[in-house]
Amino acid sequence: MRAFREGDFGFCAEALQESPQPAAIALRVRALLRSDRWTEALAGLSKVDFSALSHDDAAELLSLRATALCALRDAEAESVLVEARVRAYSSCCPAVECEAEYVTAALAWTQGRIDDTLRGVNTVLGVSDYEPTWLRKSRPEASCSAAYWRARAYDLRGMAQAVAEDFRGQADSLLKAFEEFDGASVQDLHVEAAMLRNLAVLARDVDATSVAGFVASRAERVGWNNHTARFEYEVFRALGWCSAQHGDHLGAFRHLRRSAEAAPSIPLRILAILDRGFLARELGEMFTATEDIEYAIRLTSQVDWEAVTGIERSALYVLSSCIAPMDGTKARQLWDRFASLKSQVSPLELYTRGNRRERAAQCQAHAAVLLAEGHSERAVSLLLESHTIWSEVGYVWRAAATAADLAELTGESRFFDFSAAHAAKQPHSWLARRLGLLANRVPG
Repeated sequence: MRAFREGDFGFCAEALQESPQPAAIALRVRALLRSDRWTEALAGLSKVDFSALSHDDAAELLSLRATALCALRDAEAESVLVEARVRAYSSCCPAVECEAEYVTAALAWTQGRIDDTLRGVNTVLGVSDYEPTWLRKSRPEASCSAAYWRARAYDLRGMAQAVAEDFRGQADSLLKAFEEFDGASVQDLHVEAAMLRNLAVLARDVDATSVAGFVASRAERVGWNNHTARFEYEVFRALGWCSAQHGDHLGAFRHLRRSAEAAPSIPLRILAILDRGFLARELGEMFTATEDIEYAIRLTSQVDWEAVTGIERSALYVLSSCIAPMDGTKARQLWDRFASLKSQVSPLELYTRGNRRERAAQCQAHAAVLLAEGHSERAVSLLLESHTIWSEVGYVWRAAATAADLAELTGESRFFDFSAAHAAKQPHSWLARRLGLLANRVPG
């Protein structure tokens, strides 16, 4: 249990491999699921006689079986969940009921049924905390708490709201998730770190000062370890950008350095290094910027990009945009390398499918490459698309940064004014500095 709570799922699964007790089987399967070892999780449940178990034990294990089937896109997940809910509501245990309903909502999420996801979340939040005294038993597992599952449900609601581009609603849901999590007095470092990552990324992109403050304070209290390195990397990378936006450049470099040190893979380290290089360049520290970009280029040779998935692939197009002003040919090679991988993104990555924000980021990068090749008209077209997306989804600082690029390329005051209106709120930021240098080049 201690290993599970600290995120050491490999040790947890191995230590419980031979235990026949339902609670031990459940904890082992949870550890396997957290490690994306779906098939092994199913195998661990294959010999369980569900008919011989109490309702609460059976419901818990059936919910876990449905979770594994859901991850594997197996249609049997639906029928297993029906049985799980029947056993759960027969148990009169709120935590077990909540888990069954949470997995039902999660299944809808993986299938892209956002409305059903939100309905499922509401069902979880509506489960009564009442549990008859005569049915109550000791449940030391971190997962066995209705408040814990409400926290997970609020986090899931936040992800669904993000897909619908309701980012203020997402922030509210994530803050409520932490309220429930803290009220449950649970120890689950993986879930706490994952929720904090979601909130940190949101704070970075919607410029929510109060949310950023919450994240920064919480990040200092989390017991980070090598099992949560991915979340630590993302949290401090986001905090780096939050600091940069508000003109705290020393804080930004400090957070980005910690992000790079925590990065569990080379592509992720490249991204943190490139963030640092970008900020250095905007602040006029050209030697540092060039050194960081060259280091990132050296690191790319150590990566098997065919084996890289998800967000880690973005390191290629981010690097292509950073190097474009220095070496257009190399930038084109990196962009083309990324483009050759785009079609291979896993269909399981719902969060990136149809994600306009990812499209906006790619448009910015591609525009930098095209501009280096002299195709300014096409570059402006892509930047306009990017600016429109960032504006529509409410990512103001990204929209302002893209507007600054457009002002520099087109000389149109409307783009300068848009960017300046945001920069005026943070007069010591890198964006304000850039606009100061650009002011004399754009007609009033």
